[in-house]
Amino acid sequence: MSRFVLDNTVTMAWCFTEEATELTEVLLRRLADLTDSALVPALWLYEVVNVTELAVRKGRITPEKAHAFLESLAELPIEIEHPSVQQMFTSVRMLAGQHKLTAYYASYLELAVRYGLKIASSDKALVRAAQVAGVGLVQL
Repeated sequence: MSRFVLDNTVTMAWCFTEEATELTEVLLRRLADLTDSALVPALWLYEVVNVTELAVRKGRITPEKAHAFLESLAELPIEIEHPSVQQMFTSVRMLAGQHKLTAYYASYLELAVRYGLKIASSDKALVRAAQVAGVGLVQL
């Protein structure tokens, strides 16, 4: 079983089919089949709930679809990492400044760096920062 850092851009492509790519579909299948596992910062939980709730409010998805989507995520092998204050105030802050990232994206990069894992993201700034930092990208 391989492990990777999963960011919210990939996760939400599983909810919104028009955002799905071959890579996002392969990653979902690999998690569902227990071929891979993912690691996410605790922030991911808030991001997922926020995006689904906003989508419901805007009529993009139904409340039932949001509920089903969140339940399906809970069944996947996704480990939640709760950072220490030291990691946030030192490592995440340093990466955010060094790569001109939000603290949110820097938290994903920090996990990948700390654990030596590849990262799955479709955010251009995070992908670019990962490459500069020497972090591998999950690819097909």
